[in-house]
Amino acid sequence: SGQTSADMPINRILTASWSASVGSGTATIDITDIENVDPTLTVRDDEVAPIAEARQYDVYCWAQDIAVDSYGSPRPQYMTHAYIGGNVGSTTNPSGGTTTHVWVVDSTPPQMVMRR
Repeated sequence: SGQTSADMPINRILTASWSASVGSGTATIDITDIENVDPTLTVRDDEVAPIAEARQYDVYCWAQDIAVDSYGSPRPQYMTHAYIGGNVGSTTNPSGGTTTHVWVVDSTPPQMVMRR
């Protein structure tokens, strides 16, 4: 979308509608468009643009943990806007929610033309 981590609001990340729930282990999200929305179901200008090959994208993540305290009351934990702007750094101990310059590989086989 051309936004940077400084101007990437959490609502923009959430309305892109790419998500996965993880109980344990890992999850993979196969992102094929900038946003995962049906424009006929919304009242805003949605960007329905496919991810282009041979380009770099910045990926912004937001996480929420629906925890429960020792009294059984909900205690949600979530990433702040400042944390989202930081680089992930290590996947085992992330220090932010931004992964910059993710390459989309051109996986289309080349077309060979033989000339004599």
